[in-house]
Amino acid sequence: MVYWEIIRKSYRQNLQYRLSHLISNGASAIFGLIYIAIWFGVMSGKEGTSPYAMREMGHYLTFTQCTLWITTFLTPGLGISNSVRTGAVSFDLMRPVNYFLYVISHEIGRIAYNLLHRSVPIGITLSLLVGLALPANPATFVWTLLSLALAVYLGLLLFYLVGISSFWTTEIRWAHQTIVAMMLGLGGQMIPVNLLPDMLGKIAAALPFACILYDPAAIYMEKIPPTAIGLQAGWALVLTAAALTVTRLARQKVEIQGG
Repeated sequence: MVYWEIIRKSYRQNLQYRLSHLISNGASAIFGLIYIAIWFGVMSGKEGTSPYAMREMGHYLTFTQCTLWITTFLTPGLGISNSVRTGAVSFDLMRPVNYFLYVISHEIGRIAYNLLHRSVPIGITLSLLVGLALPANPATFVWTLLSLALAVYLGLLLFYLVGISSFWTTEIRWAHQTIVAMMLGLGGQMIPVNLLPDMLGKIAAALPFACILYDPAAIYMEKIPPTAIGLQAGWALVLTAAALTVTRLARQKVEIQGG
């Protein structure tokens, strides 16, 4: 119940910014349309050589543009670096709750807000303009939801690891920007992973970045089998173990910078 209350309060805090977020939703939809227009230009007359039809590429980009707000555009370092810099982390660590779950719960509230007030409106807007196909197999919806849940959790883990590094270095912008660039570049947002050059495509498909954006979209479009969820779950276990281990080490390395 403690973590649920944290999630609820975080969600309600974000409701204060609905108007500004509505404006940014328009910008996000425009960026999505620009990506779609670029790909339509690239694929014009070349559909026979691509695993995606032109309309399918529009559906793929619509899906990934929506999921960015719940998997990739998260709070830098989940706000951990700010609490370290101000000294508030000392109070966070003293709370009678698990620090890892406390931080994650805060961000889940924001993700829930982004899902309802960002991803859904952007998805509706783009779907009205370019369409969004429904899977032929109803079971695909279940697999997609499971894949999306794992993708959100993997995004949280990567951002948590970036944030917890601020216990050793107060500057995490470089790490945050690197993670986001890897998610966008190797995660399949700009270029589907299966369209990358042979060796690079194989490497990218095995990394957690593809598990965050490409896999949910490809499962939804039935381009890859649902067994891809196994790789997502594997990375979730590995990164969870890493996050918990680093958290234990961080508790022994508390250095208050301000306060």
